[in-house]
Amino acid sequence: MTQLLLVRHAEPLAATAEPGAAGADPAISPRGEEQADRFAKWLAGAPERDEVAEVVTSTMRRARESAAPAVRLLGLPEPAGVEELCEFDRGRPSYRPVHLRDDTDEDWQAIRSGVFPSFVDGPAFTARVVAALDAIAARQDPRGTALVVCHAGVINTYVTGILGIDRPLVFPLHHTSVTRVLVSRSGARRVSSVNETQHLAGML
Repeated sequence: MTQLLLVRHAEPLAATAEPGAAGADPAISPRGEEQADRFAKWLAGAPERDEVAEVVTSTMRRARESAAPAVRLLGLPEPAGVEELCEFDRGRPSYRPVHLRDDTDEDWQAIRSGVFPSFVDGPAFTARVVAALDAIAARQDPRGTALVVCHAGVINTYVTGILGIDRPLVFPLHHTSVTRVLVSRSGARRVSSVNETQHLAGML
């Protein structure tokens, strides 16, 4: 079976959109840099190390920066940026990481209840995420692994769809956590694990 190793990006900074930019695109924080380094060292000792045939990230800065330490440490191929793996908040004028949000934020209330915020076209987002991840799986060697660094909403939406859960955002995923999906030659998908955090001991 092909394995999709789905990794949430590291902790980002708060940000507002630069003049002329399509939306806020934050870098990862110093804590996020440590998370990304820890993930890279964990992957270097994991069985998947020699099976990773492709590294894919969303085109958002926090995903690309989170993948960089693993790519350097393991000498992996340069990541392919896939716009369809961008989070549902792409294009928003500002970004606040989870630890800076509060219960007065209606969008955050929706996310915490497991549903998309009002500004998200749920069916369209789901369709682009599923199509992108299925395409990545389909082009892998049957015994290969694709490392995909993206976003909590992307991973949740894909996994809840496979599991038949009617709310798309039910799993609280830690930054740089690992979620595994196995895909057979026939295209059948199975969730193997969600939110692995063994490399984050002492940081949670």
